[in-house]
Amino acid sequence: MGPNDYEDIPDLYTDSVNFTTNVYGFTVEFGLMQGQDQPPQTLAVMRMSPQFAKIMSLLMRKNVQEYEKRIGTIILPEGLYQDLGIVDDMAEE
Repeated sequence: MGPNDYEDIPDLYTDSVNFTTNVYGFTVEFGLMQGQDQPPQTLAVMRMSPQFAKIMSLLMRKNVQEYEKRIGTIILPEGLYQDLGIVDDMAEE
């Protein structure tokens, strides 16, 4: 693929994500924050199988770990994990 083959492919920046799941798959909605009292603007919606969602999450984790080894730990605001209802299990590795 040459550089001109990507002209029609959108190149987006996102700072918002929303997940919807059901027994048949995952829907990931990427967006861009507007303002404090406004919902994010939806930029793209991606649908995938549960199998692909799992592979994607593992590949994302691997790439974040490699980034942090090369460049340094990514610092997140205090309380963010609790706000999102998640645990930073990568910090234990």
